[in-house]
Amino acid sequence: MPEPSSSFSSRIPKLAFIFLLLAACAFASWRMWHLPLWGWWPLLMLLSLWGAIVMIFFPKDPTERKWLGSATLSGILLGLGFPPSPLTFVVIFAWIPWFAVETGIYQSKDKIRPGKVFLYSYHTFVLWNILATFWVTNTALIAGFMAIFVNAAFMATVMMLIHIVQRKLQTKYAALVFISLWISFEYLHHVWDLSWPWLALGNSLAQYPWAAQWYEITGMFGGSLWILALNWLGYTVILRWLRAKPLRIWQYASVLLIPLAVSLGIWFTIKESDSPGVKVTIVQPNFEPHYEKFVISQAEQSRRFFQLSMAHIDTSTRYLVFPETSFEGVRLNTFRENPEIHLFQSLIDSFPKLRLVTGISSYRILQRDQLRDTEYRVHETDQGDTIYWDVQNAAVQMTSRDSNYQVYFKSKLVPGPEIFPFRKVLFFLKPIVEKLQGTVEGNTRQKERSVFKGGPLTIAPIICYESIYGAYVGEYVKKGATALFIVTNDGWWDNTPGHIQHLKIGALRAIEHRRPIARSANTGISAFIDIKGRIHSPTRYGETISIEGILKPETRITLYTLWGDVIPNITILLSGFFILAMFYSRAGQKRILN
Repeated sequence: MPEPSSSFSSRIPKLAFIFLLLAACAFASWRMWHLPLWGWWPLLMLLSLWGAIVMIFFPKDPTERKWLGSATLSGILLGLGFPPSPLTFVVIFAWIPWFAVETGIYQSKDKIRPGKVFLYSYHTFVLWNILATFWVTNTALIAGFMAIFVNAAFMATVMMLIHIVQRKLQTKYAALVFISLWISFEYLHHVWDLSWPWLALGNSLAQYPWAAQWYEITGMFGGSLWILALNWLGYTVILRWLRAKPLRIWQYASVLLIPLAVSLGIWFTIKESDSPGVKVTIVQPNFEPHYEKFVISQAEQSRRFFQLSMAHIDTSTRYLVFPETSFEGVRLNTFRENPEIHLFQSLIDSFPKLRLVTGISSYRILQRDQLRDTEYRVHETDQGDTIYWDVQNAAVQMTSRDSNYQVYFKSKLVPGPEIFPFRKVLFFLKPIVEKLQGTVEGNTRQKERSVFKGGPLTIAPIICYESIYGAYVGEYVKKGATALFIVTNDGWWDNTPGHIQHLKIGALRAIEHRRPIARSANTGISAFIDIKGRIHSPTRYGETISIEGILKPETRITLYTLWGDVIPNITILLSGFFILAMFYSRAGQKRILN
């Protein structure tokens, strides 16, 4: 029987490692406590915290240690395959270690073990979420934790479901079950109230637009399908090699190379339209959102906007673009009476063909007959009067020497700040939300997309978060948009990969719909993006600047614009079929046993 001291000695390396991880977490937390902006420190804090938790429950069984190692490898590879990492193509084999884990879990007891699958896949997905999206914590710590750990739980739940369905059905359907259920989950993340489609696998190729040109046919979900198929085929090649069977490398090579060859063919042959170029000026005012943007007076901000605008506009400029929420508290009922609006109307009136497209934070006072299709709020005055009002994250187009204006309400809202998810189900939380100075109502949205007309371009006014939704942006194009204007404020994430990811994922919309983009960010990265998804004249993070460029209006319609998200629609049908087949198979087995 081993001595107690010997048992303790064997645990010393583990305890020391846990101590080092907790010390790293404490140091990163201390730095975050004392710094106004956190930068990359949340990455160290989250990784060391999660590492310590994993080490505390580190399995003793050698087989489970192998599973943990493989699950860790998959999580790291998935994180390294996401922009702006140059290692994008590791995603084509990032899932393979996880497949080995799932197979090992099943074969170890020769039965379905959803709990084990959830635990090990949760570890994989926590690592992926931390490495790719740690920067969300720079917006708000709790929001960051929710985005990472809750999203990982959603992903792990999907893997648990895949495990159950795969093992209940015949193995020949395993690949289709895996691909269908995962893409269906990605699609769900595009449409439900807790929408967070950032880590959809197809977004990985945003790092290299030359490899994603075929998205004009399939959209981003085509990339997800390609990546998942390559992982599954790669795993089967390895299994065949281990069993000394013919490898069928040609199948893997075909799936790998044909889409890339098609993409390169499009890359080198596609041309811009022959339409005359339109001169556009983009302003990046560079107001840090945590401590400056909503503290500095609107008059002072306007002076900076005015100076940056005048530096790059002349009589040939057709559009001037400001970022998201450039003007705060604009009452739409009395839009022209706002002093800042009046100032910039005077500016563009000085140039005969100029239009200003800008993001605003707005509100309206409503009458009772105007409450339909609004997220209205109610205020009781001291005199007993009832006031109805709503708020919007909006974009407007103002035209030189024209008193009319066009407005669009942001309609893909950020869960938390702009929309309270599942408020009809969680209505009982309303008093708590209001006590925290939040709102259950959220912002008013539009049922349909609308475009800004009247100039040489028909503009799709895309506000921030909306730029990561492919088919959603296609609705603007179907309304006649010939160019995409993205107005955003990416400064919430500090100088981390977040603003780069947002830029690159948004550039996929240029490929999917073959529309040029003018992107105005409050601070880095403002840029022009051509129809190949190439980024031109990018600004630096933290730079106060205005830039000018030429956009050519496009009217071509891609297959993806026409079809939309056909791939996830098919996978949803397949997923439903497989789940029903699983229950039917189970019921059939019970009848046989009886």
